[in-house]
Amino acid sequence: MLHKPVWTGIDIGHHSVKAVVLKQNKGRLALLHYAEVVLSPAELAGTSPGGGFHHNSLSGPILLSALRKIRTLLPKRSVRTVLSLPDSEVVQRELTLEQRWGQDIGSELAKILADTLSMEPEALSLDYYPSPTPGQEVTDSGLRFQVFAAKTHLVEARTQSVREAGFEPEIMELQARALLWLLEYCHRQAITAMGANPALVCLGAEEADLAAGFSHNLPLHRTFLLSRSGNAPSPELIRQLQHYHSLSPLTGLWLTGRSLSDKELALWQQACGLPVAFLTPGQVFPLWHNSTAVAVPLDTVWARAAALAVRGALTC
Repeated sequence: MLHKPVWTGIDIGHHSVKAVVLKQNKGRLALLHYAEVVLSPAELAGTSPGGGFHHNSLSGPILLSALRKIRTLLPKRSVRTVLSLPDSEVVQRELTLEQRWGQDIGSELAKILADTLSMEPEALSLDYYPSPTPGQEVTDSGLRFQVFAAKTHLVEARTQSVREAGFEPEIMELQARALLWLLEYCHRQAITAMGANPALVCLGAEEADLAAGFSHNLPLHRTFLLSRSGNAPSPELIRQLQHYHSLSPLTGLWLTGRSLSDKELALWQQACGLPVAFLTPGQVFPLWHNSTAVAVPLDTVWARAAALAVRGALTC
């Protein structure tokens, strides 16, 4: 291969579209470029109605326009792309499948899940991986799978817009689950200020993504509404974090996204009972030596797009 692989993570948010471009360099991922297109008030007014708070419901023309603007801001080679869907758009189930010779596992799981949702199997886009229960043997009559599914038309609409903008979508991931890949990469690079098993919270404009347990069979990844008091942690997020901590002891909490005051940072630390610190792009990625100065605002939701790019680099 003449060129080292380049991966672009694109985060389609409520108020902007962000892209992080990473390039493999001497066993690390270097930051090649960052770009953000902020939607105007007129464009926000034109977003698709309904769907709930977590739905990134940009209409097709508005999304395509923002993606085309992003494409002009990025290097020519940054076409291989990883995207995400909000966790609220994805159904997650643990399903048991009886072993039969020559069966198509994906098709069988799609039929089971579609039946529980009163949908046609063709209406679902599916991903899955084995999820053995403690003590389960290969010879057991049933195999358990962790299954993720989204409506096919949602996946196709998002990937089609990205293709029309000049990108090549390779992977679709869950928004909060993508942060597990960023945690794994921090572990590989010995970024251990928060210990060997930290959690990560990415603060958005109106919601927060929580991820923890990247090395465990049952990691935690969920999106929560922020509390009405602004940057203070929501009780639901803290309860989930503490519950997971009781099952798999955590060593600290990384925060990214919106900036917090010292007082707000102290509230997070007091609420979760763990050491708390900010994770910045500079801690994770060196700048690519041939790139111009890459400005990644520390108070932006950079981690989602970066985690998606890491997802592509670590798995392809």
